[in-house]
Amino acid sequence: MTETTAAPPRRLVGLVDCSAFYCSCERVFDPRLEGVPVAVLSNNDGCVIARSQGVKDAGVAMGEPFFKARARLREIGAAVLSSNYTLYGDMSRRVMSTLETFTPDVAEYSIDEAFLSVPTPLGSPEEVRQRVEALAREVRARVLMWTGIPVRVSFAETKTLAKAASEYAKVLLGRGEAPCVCLYGHPERERWLSEMDVADVWGVGRRWGQALRGLGASTAATLAAMPDALIRKRFNVVLLRTVHELRGLPCLPLDDAPLTRQTLVKSRSFGEPVTDLTSLSQAVSTHAARAAEKLRREGLVAGRVSAFITTKRYGEGPHRSGGGETALAVQTADTGALIAAARACLRRGYAARDRAGRPYRYRKAGVMLTEIRTAGTEQQALLPIGRQQSGADRERQAALMEALDAANERFGKRAVVFGSMGAPEMLRRTREESGAPGWEMRRQRMSPRYTTRWGELMVVRALAPFVTPDEEAAS
Repeated sequence: MTETTAAPPRRLVGLVDCSAFYCSCERVFDPRLEGVPVAVLSNNDGCVIARSQGVKDAGVAMGEPFFKARARLREIGAAVLSSNYTLYGDMSRRVMSTLETFTPDVAEYSIDEAFLSVPTPLGSPEEVRQRVEALAREVRARVLMWTGIPVRVSFAETKTLAKAASEYAKVLLGRGEAPCVCLYGHPERERWLSEMDVADVWGVGRRWGQALRGLGASTAATLAAMPDALIRKRFNVVLLRTVHELRGLPCLPLDDAPLTRQTLVKSRSFGEPVTDLTSLSQAVSTHAARAAEKLRREGLVAGRVSAFITTKRYGEGPHRSGGGETALAVQTADTGALIAAARACLRRGYAARDRAGRPYRYRKAGVMLTEIRTAGTEQQALLPIGRQQSGADRERQAALMEALDAANERFGKRAVVFGSMGAPEMLRRTREESGAPGWEMRRQRMSPRYTTRWGELMVVRALAPFVTPDEEAAS
């Protein structure tokens, strides 16, 4: 059931996967990290969230707390860095733009992965494989040249098979070969699918994997050979699509129409405890503004806002979680309206001290938006409610938000902000810079934001030209 089909598909699906993406981004701008094990930490330098191969080989697990891994990282001489999401996001955009030079059919899957689609070349399966693998090598070379990011490139008839091919590309990389593979027409196709654990198939996972093993499907190949009726009866149509994809029958469009999100949460732990309402209000306002920007980027509006604050769950001191929620008169993506609602929720949930007079030391705040729908489909109120805006007012407010987004796009993130968020120069500082807000997260090991901050651009100094002794004497 998993053999290459006699009639070649009209198009092949490719998957481009950046290798150890966060670590690779750091290496692009710091040559000293080349050949050195690299680990990147989560918010507030809590856990390891990205590992180079050397860190993996040392037994450091994904998500392992930094304090537990510190000794092993020191033993192998690893460079440990705070997460620099501004840099990673910009480098991801550069990679995606490079891929679009090969085909307009590029669908970003995550910050470090993208699917793409190309027409199937003419020829026998073997000739198709050779030509597509040559294209894969060209993609890898151009991405590396233009961005400095190493990638794996894999092609197959479907997205699920392209994911399986990407796992095979890892094997090639381990052998010292270029991680570029086309599973269509590949002589190792059957062997690889018969060795690939069923739980590693894209869309299966551990829980379904256990159930499938109980039915005798322990590999990708045996899953592809299972009867459709059994899959539909014991599981659902989602797994049936996966089975068909393993057989080379496309069931997942390159860029599935995204489902409208149900909720949107923006939250972050503080670098140090916060006790005063003013600082908490700045943090909540900033989270609400970020949520509003995301709504507008996705063409959505929200109808309900909630804000929350919490102390540490364990340790000394009084513990408390507070917050509130409110319904908006009209669903909106307006930053001012969402900030005002979030601050009102915060005031209802804030308490400075417990009954014994001990101050609450808050360590996290956030904003959650719900009742989300596509902009333009929101229901307007039949009767005036409070200070409801007229149609002309809404148009002016929408134009203001458009200008706000354009200014921040042109002059940098948080160049123009609402006053309740604090001064722009304060918001642009990292936790370790003087004048940064106390609620900003701790990032003691963060590299410069080389590509998005003028003040953090890499400085390259030319060496003095070589002068011979005779030239020096003559001068």
